[in-house]
Formats: sequence, C-alpha cells, structure tokens
Amino acid sequence: MLQNYFTIAWRSLWKNKGFSIINILGLSIGIAFTLLIGAYVWGELQVDHDLKDADNQYILQSKWKDPNLGFELGTVAQLPKTLKELYPTLVANYYHWDGVTSNISNGNKHFRESIQVGDSTLLTMYGFSLLHGNPATAFTDPFSAVVTETLAIKYFGKTDVVGQTLTIESFTGLKHDFTIAGILKNVNKNSVTAINDDNKNSIFLPLKAATFLGRQMDGWNNTVLVGYLELKKGVTPKDLEGPMRHLIKENSSQQISDNLTPYLVPLKDYHINANGGVIKKMLYTLSIIALFILLMAVINFVNICVGRSSRRMKEMGIRKVLGGMRKQLIWQFLTESTVLVMLATIFAMLIYLVARPYFSDVLGKEITGIFSFPFYGYLSCFGVILA
Repeated sequence: MLQNYFTIAWRSLWKNKGFSIINILGLSIGIAFTLLIGAYVWGELQVDHDLKDADNQYILQSKWKDPNLGFELGTVAQLPKTLKELYPTLVANYYHWDGVTSNISNGNKHFRESIQVGDSTLLTMYGFSLLHGNPATAFTDPFSAVVTETLAIKYFGKTDVVGQTLTIESFTGLKHDFTIAGILKNVNKNSVTAINDDNKNSIFLPLKAATFLGRQMDGWNNTVLVGYLELKKGVTPKDLEGPMRHLIKENSSQQISDNLTPYLVPLKDYHINANGGVIKKMLYTLSIIALFILLMAVINFVNICVGRSSRRMKEMGIRKVLGGMRKQLIWQFLTESTVLVMLATIFAMLIYLVARPYFSDVLGKEITGIFSFPFYGYLSCFGVILA
C-alpha cells in the first residue's frame, strides 16, 4: 500500500510540473539559507571548544577603576608564570604572549605579518599539532620560528620547509634570519592564535626573541600582555581571586594595585562574550533571521499545497465514490507532501554545497560542511519543516 501511495504521489507531481517546481524551489531555498546561517552560527559557538582540556582553560582579564590606566584584554606580565610556580595545586599550566607586526621577507617576497611572541607551552597546553618539526625543540632557539601551513605556502609554495629561514625586521630596522623549526597544522578559529580579528597570528616566536624585537615579556608593572591559565580539575576562578590580588599588591606599583582587579574568564565563553557580547547578540539576530526565513518558506509551501488541494475536490469525490476511505485520502496527500519535502531537502543540500564557498568568502570565515552539525540540529530543522 505504501508503495502505491508513493507511485501515485510521483505521478501527481510529475503531471503538475509547474506546481512541483515552484514548491520545491521555494522550500529548498529557505532550507539552504537556514543551513548556511546555521552553519555560521554553529561555527562561532564552537570557537575554543576543540582546544585541549577546554573546560579548564581560562583567559586573564583586567578590570580597571580608571580605564585610562590599562585595557581589559591585558594582564600583568609576571602574573601567569608566578601563579603556576607558587600555586601548583591550583594552576596546571600557563601561557602569555605579546603581539607585534613586522616586515617579513624571503627572497623577493615581502609582506607585513602578525607575530606572536610567547611561551613554549603554546603547543602542549592547547593540543596544537605540528605538520613538520619537533614540538619539544621548536622554541628552544631564540631565532627559531613556528609558522602556519598557510604562511609556509605563501612564502615557499610548500609546507615541508623546516630548516629554511624567514627574515624578520625589528622596530629599530635591524633584520635577522629566523630558522623555521615547525609548521603548525591549520587550526580551527580560536582565541589563542587569533584572539580577535585584529590579532590573527601566523608566526610564533620564543620568549627569547623578544629581546631582538625590543619587547618586554616580564615585570609586575607591564600590563600589555595577554595571559592564559589552565586550572587543575575541580579548581574554579574564585579559588584564584585571593592569590591574584595578593601577588599584585605585593609586587606591582601602588597605582596598579589600587586600580587593577584581575579575573578569569572561561576560554570557551570568551569569544562570544567579548566586547560586551556583541558576537552573542549578532548570533541571536542571525538565528532569528534564519528561523524567519525557514518559517516563511514553510508557510509558502503550505499555502501552495492548500491552494492546489482545493482544485482537487473532483478527484477526491471520485475516489470517495469508488470506495476510497477518508484515512486513505489523508495518507495520499501526506505522502505527496513528504515527497515534496524530501526533494526540496536534497535540492537544498546541493544549493548549500554550491553557495558555501561564496558565503565563506563574503564572511571571511570558513563555513563548516553540511555534515558538521550535531544530530539534534538536523532533527530540529526537519521537525520544523514537517510540522
């Protein structure tokens, strides 16, 4: 019987090609745009979630009584390391870095790149992998560098370039060759290698390289570095409030200790809550727009189906006369609608695959593949369509 329903449904849709095309096209476009927006929102929500021990990773933030004395993103340079050394039962690891931009060259290729000068814990603390090179020795030489796959291809045309050099210029105009010690595998968007859109780093240098660049990486009165902590399991940010205040009061200047209150923010929440939660508000807005588009597509689909069914009264009357039951008629129309939805969904996936690269270019962010959503995401989408 079910096969008969599908056969009749297919014949009916094929007979009314204009109606079928309009209905399928309208619904598929709505589904496709909803999936594209949903993919972008899902990607933003997953920032920092795939880092190693993400639940225990935190970023140090600063609350200043006088905003002119410092900025929220910076922290006292010496604080992360000292917390790890003095409170090993609370802090599992630390990482802090300073970001600079400089002229980078290799042969006749010259570009200005973002550089991150930081601790050697970068790779082990967050689970970043090297495509080439040894993680244990990547940051031992003061004139060594770890670069991303993308940057290696940009300057050398390939990724296996360990041992080759890039020339970096300091702020005083001096130039020095840095030996590439590792090629960082392309990583998903995160708040460590790219804390915001203005700090997307592709070259990573050891702490000792700060001397060449004229940067200071320590000190209790240096508040312009970015700091991270990995806490022990079971330890909460509240457990470190007292130690942080005590260390700053004992070691920093009176002006800093009187005005600065350090606090920890879960790294998993930092991205969407940064800058007053502007990204979270944007994601809410995009989600509402996506649901509105899908709802309009569904309403349009229903209206066209209802409008067409009113013109099939003669067909339904004949079926009744020939012994057709009410339940059978309902199943027949439901089967036709289901076939339409299935065809629209398949076409929507094709639209998604074609449109995804263009959306990625427009947004400046890689949109995830269609099978990257969690299972409940597909159930929710199809539940709305079939409801």
